[in-house]
Amino acid sequence: MIIAELNGKIPSKLKDKEDILTSNVFSFFKYSDRQLFKDYLTELGIEVTLKESENAEFIFWPSYDDGTEPDLIVICGNYYLLFEAKLYSDFSPKTATTDAQIEREIRMGKMSAENINKEFVYIALTAEYYKNRKKYLKYETDEFLFIWTNWQFISNFIDKKLESENLQQDREFANDLFSLLVKKSLRSFEGIKNIKIQNEIELSDNIFYNVNTSKFKGEFSGFVVNLQGFEKILSYQKIYQKTFFTFSNKFEEYNNQTVFYNGN
Repeated sequence: MIIAELNGKIPSKLKDKEDILTSNVFSFFKYSDRQLFKDYLTELGIEVTLKESENAEFIFWPSYDDGTEPDLIVICGNYYLLFEAKLYSDFSPKTATTDAQIEREIRMGKMSAENINKEFVYIALTAEYYKNRKKYLKYETDEFLFIWTNWQFISNFIDKKLESENLQQDREFANDLFSLLVKKSLRSFEGIKNIKIQNEIELSDNIFYNVNTSKFKGEFSGFVVNLQGFEKILSYQKIYQKTFFTFSNKFEEYNNQTVFYNGN
């Protein structure tokens, strides 16, 4: 599906579906070296062993008894991880007949986790650039771990893995997924602190274009060379003198008066 989407071969009505993106991203974590999934969980603040990551069970779109369907459940080590992913839509609000989506998923997820003696973790995955603290504050309690993250976090995580050159068999898979996330504008700005200069930059003392070494003689050739034949502009001098003005006889009576407004 990643290749098809990169080449524009899926219907436009599907390309913005969060279910398709969830499938693409977490299929990568499921089928790649599980060290990657372990490292991703570590970045989220969840510590598991490599063995636990290798034995993790991915359950896409399970259905609870009340009809609630989270996007993904991952049972890994001592954790029951519930992922709810959003792209361009928001979490369903409370209605006259049902509770809000997050509250329903927390209630049913905690119950399912307790049934298999696992620690419940709720992970809200959105396209928001920054965490809306007011929006999620009421879910951050001591009863369970609530984590907000975004797709940009995943794209930056994959990008760093690609730059580290530690990827072996999964490099092409990771590169395609990263390209897809970039195409969907799901990559955040990381700043310029990590810019890598491949070659040494040579700095010149002359900031002007050198006409003598240019291959394009018809282009703009700067000022330094072309203006050498002109006299330099003299420093500022007072230009108002009597010799600059000639007055007719009819104005002789005003010859000794100032011609400029003096402010009085």
